[in-house]
Amino acid sequence: MYTFTRGVVGLALLTTATVLLSGCATTDQDPRSASTTTGPSRSATTPATKTPAAATVDFGQAPDGPDAPSCSTLLPSDLVDSLVPGVEPRDVVATVRHAIGSLATVRVAGGTVCSATNGVAQIDDVVPTTREDTAYEGVALSVLPDAAAAFRDAGTQATTPQETATVVRCDASDSARVFCHGGVLAGTAWVDVDVVRLQTSTDATPEAMLPTFRALLDGARTAVAASPAGTATGDDASGWAFTPCSPDRLNAVTSVTLRDSVSGTDTAPGIGEYAQGRIGSDVCRFVDDDGTSSAEAVFSSTPDAAWIVEQRLAAGLIDRGGRIELTGLGARDAAWRTCDDTACTVDVVHDGTWTQYFLTKRVAPDTSAAVERWAESSFSSAAG
Repeated sequence: MYTFTRGVVGLALLTTATVLLSGCATTDQDPRSASTTTGPSRSATTPATKTPAAATVDFGQAPDGPDAPSCSTLLPSDLVDSLVPGVEPRDVVATVRHAIGSLATVRVAGGTVCSATNGVAQIDDVVPTTREDTAYEGVALSVLPDAAAAFRDAGTQATTPQETATVVRCDASDSARVFCHGGVLAGTAWVDVDVVRLQTSTDATPEAMLPTFRALLDGARTAVAASPAGTATGDDASGWAFTPCSPDRLNAVTSVTLRDSVSGTDTAPGIGEYAQGRIGSDVCRFVDDDGTSSAEAVFSSTPDAAWIVEQRLAAGLIDRGGRIELTGLGARDAAWRTCDDTACTVDVVHDGTWTQYFLTKRVAPDTSAAVERWAESSFSSAAG
């Protein structure tokens, strides 16, 4: 059993679910990431330019249904409730307010994503946690078909064997949480499971949770191995990707200096990074030195995922009335800005890609103007 220190808790949270952690090596060469050089931006006091919502936006189509078993099979309610009492099955992308675009990576790569959570977005988790703070708890499972080579490669990518994405383990943290994580090979598919539970009861310990966690993993492995997802072959590759990221554009609009979350660390790639390498997506997470949240800002760009924006618009999770203009948008592209009490996002649909900018009010008090300026300077440069 290992004990996480506070400085590692944010990274541990970001490894959960479907790629909520992606590493970034500082550079300014990726024109579609937050790393491009400064371009034109709106004044912080200038309101967004609104345009009429159009029925001609090209959202593309959702991929065919996955070949893996159903989520109710992969996440049995009795095991889930034993691991994290009180969580419920959720389609995080379609129901959670602050769903980061990188959540789509495994799905777009042909995989399956299943979650049971308390309804709090992982990006909203606060450390250390008081009774008044939001805190994520949940179980997240991902299946990436045709990934035997990727799974084996992941087992070699950490500085120590115990830190690889495939090792099955439960650990306690000094933030009063238990983290369980592990991966197994189910035929040719990679099955990855993450659990986060607050230590609010005597049975919330690594020793008590590990047997149930292993049982859930074993059951998922058996079910996936017997499904078409467990026998898929043909596109397996061991390549993975960490997006090159720089905070320069972002820091031009924030009141706090941010840095990318993984630069200078030895964070090992997980299932999300291998899915990211497969589809060519990007994700950058930025934190401050205080380390009280999992991220203060996130950039992501996911090809063939614009259909998710359509779902989130229909669910009221993106403000349909928040349509804004960005330099470089095509005739069937669109962008929307959505703000609440804690953060603002700009969601962009362009050529079937979902690009998203997420920014918290903790680091940019005039968040509505700041997030648009960040999106405008970054996106217009990429398009131009």
